[in-house]
Amino acid sequence: MRAVWRAARFAVRRRRLQTSIIALVLLLSTATIVMAMGLLTTVDGPYDRAFAQQHGAHLTVGYDAAKATPAQVAASASRPGVTASGGPYPTRVMTISETAGPESFPPGPVVVAARTARGDDPVDRLTLRSGRWATGPGEIVLAGDYGRFPFDPVGKKITFEDGASFTIVGIGRSITRSAQAWVAPGQLTAPDGLQMLYRLVDRDAPSGTVTAGLPVTASQSYLVSRSDATENGKVAIPFLVAFGIAGLIVAVLTIGNVVSGTVVSGFRHIGVLKSLGFTPTQVTGVYLMMVAVPGVLGGLAGIAIGNLLAGVLATALADSFDLPKASGVSLTVDVLALAGVLAVVAVSAGVPAVRAGRIPAAIAVSAGAAPNRGRALRAQRALAGMRVPRPVSLGLGLPLARPARSAMTVAAVAFGVAAVTFSVGLDRTINAYLTDAEKTGSVDVEVPVPPGRSISLDGRPGTAKVTVTRFEQLHVPGFDRAVHTRAYQGSVTDRHGHRMVHGRWLTGPGEAVVGDPFLKKTGKKIGDAVVVSKDGRKATLRIVGTALVDGGDGILTDWGTLAALGGPASEGSGLSSSFLEVTLTPGTSPEAYAAALRAEGVEAHPAADEVEASQLIVLGLIALLTLGLATVAALGVFNTVVLNTRDRARDFGVLKSLGATPGQVMAVVLSSMTALGLLGGIIGLPLGLAAHHVVLPAMGGTGGLVFPYGLTEIFPWELMVLLVLAGVAIALLGALIPAGRAARLRTAAALHSE
Repeated sequence: MRAVWRAARFAVRRRRLQTSIIALVLLLSTATIVMAMGLLTTVDGPYDRAFAQQHGAHLTVGYDAAKATPAQVAASASRPGVTASGGPYPTRVMTISETAGPESFPPGPVVVAARTARGDDPVDRLTLRSGRWATGPGEIVLAGDYGRFPFDPVGKKITFEDGASFTIVGIGRSITRSAQAWVAPGQLTAPDGLQMLYRLVDRDAPSGTVTAGLPVTASQSYLVSRSDATENGKVAIPFLVAFGIAGLIVAVLTIGNVVSGTVVSGFRHIGVLKSLGFTPTQVTGVYLMMVAVPGVLGGLAGIAIGNLLAGVLATALADSFDLPKASGVSLTVDVLALAGVLAVVAVSAGVPAVRAGRIPAAIAVSAGAAPNRGRALRAQRALAGMRVPRPVSLGLGLPLARPARSAMTVAAVAFGVAAVTFSVGLDRTINAYLTDAEKTGSVDVEVPVPPGRSISLDGRPGTAKVTVTRFEQLHVPGFDRAVHTRAYQGSVTDRHGHRMVHGRWLTGPGEAVVGDPFLKKTGKKIGDAVVVSKDGRKATLRIVGTALVDGGDGILTDWGTLAALGGPASEGSGLSSSFLEVTLTPGTSPEAYAAALRAEGVEAHPAADEVEASQLIVLGLIALLTLGLATVAALGVFNTVVLNTRDRARDFGVLKSLGATPGQVMAVVLSSMTALGLLGGIIGLPLGLAAHHVVLPAMGGTGGLVFPYGLTEIFPWELMVLLVLAGVAIALLGALIPAGRAARLRTAAALHSE
């Protein structure tokens, strides 16, 4: 064993280039796999651990306080399947007043519950982030997921539209998000609901088994809060897995290419080993060990980088959703990832290593490094008749000298092109989705309508269309926060720039178009009714379709629908949440248009075109992983050209002795890789398109999004041609340095052995 280790160690030092390539390829592949697996466990893990520690409620139910007594509601705790319960707690939907100033709270409805946080509650134990619990009159505790402000809210006063005012004494957390605020028992006047929290034997059991016969106003499974807290992180997992699989495939191809090339170019070394008494098994062991060393190093480095990136993403996610901090990627994930990578190394290097062990010593010692030129010569004779420069025809025939090596190079380039295609498609689809959801291009300038003032922009130079809208924060049963609602005034046939996904657009009052995540969270479908409320006033909306909505789970409705909720009846009704959406004529600058209005004393600003941090993270990861996979593919080409240059050193010397210039020698090498790159591009394009059509719906599914047909078919033929040529670019980038070395090869050194 010591002899095998010493021989392998010498081979590693002697072949530093191939060793570095293997280590880098496995580093990138391992980091991607660890990041995907680690993100999955660190996204779910903190929530599940906190849910168990805080005895989270499997089912949160709100009952109508006007139709059921606390005793009737409490009796539901003894129904079959209930293992523990909390409540009934008086609740009320209260709307925060709209105020101005740097320390104002966002207006909108919140669910306020009256309960005591004892620390040993059988269900939904509340925890504190800061401050203390409310114990007396005029005190309130905000939920952590609601209380994220650029200032410390503890000690500040919060005012509701019914005139009630409270001092914030603490920031708390409910793992099941049972409410957005809590007050001490007895401090909630005129409660409109009674809340019960249940832990169940069958956590997925229908709520009707517990609530039958009682006046339910809202019912929410713990799966909704779990999904809300984890799905944004999971959006990245499908494409991470796709990149990880592609990276492992390219790693297999590259390692197999490196080891087989090492075996072919090291025949004489194999013969020497066997002459010294190495058995076939020991020779095989030398070549496996030669790959295992950089494999282990690259795998360990990849695990470290993957842990770091997964930790950064998980921490950002925990901060965003007020979850307990992740403890890091588990040791099991690291061990499985390293074992999987080493298995990949063993499989990809095993075949050429076994081949090395089976080569007879006499043949190995007497064999030269030059390959069988029969196939290449026949191809070059056929290509000589083509009307192309002779260096190009020589280069086009060169890959046939080593067909297996060339095939693996083509495959590596193909996966590189597939990654680029997948990345470009994903980037275009995400940007198209954001453009449609935020109506970029449809709305250029937004103009708030101050209370008591009417603003008319019709006929103003540069104005193409003006839409009067109103923005409201409404309460919807089943949601643990306010739902963004936008109402439009004017023609009901105008979709106001929204792209429909399913169903139809509004045709009159009492109808709603929602985002697909809204249906997922409420369990509703098109045709169902949903009750929305504000300040105790309620309205019933019928869902008639789904569209791309900014925020995902918002509501779009008709102007008249909000009348039942105290909404505006006409433009300039004196409500500050009304504003104008302005579409400009082509060539009109939104900045200049808004500046002109501000100069006249009218508040106006160009429509925001911002990308959320989570979206930037996803787009950045896509770009980073694409660059990494393309680099790995280029390294595979680099290795192929290095091996081909060594194999063909004598041939290049002969060409130079016959008068070939360095530029012509370089043309021979680059033209051979151009052919392989073009073939790899042709193969890789459909692979990337297929990955885009498989992974994109999986990513959308984790967030409850459905991408319309127009956002998935975003590959015009011009773009597909460029993506095929990306294979040529990858091949040429990988071949450039070794081609330059071949061009600089001295004739005397190349022919020294003749």
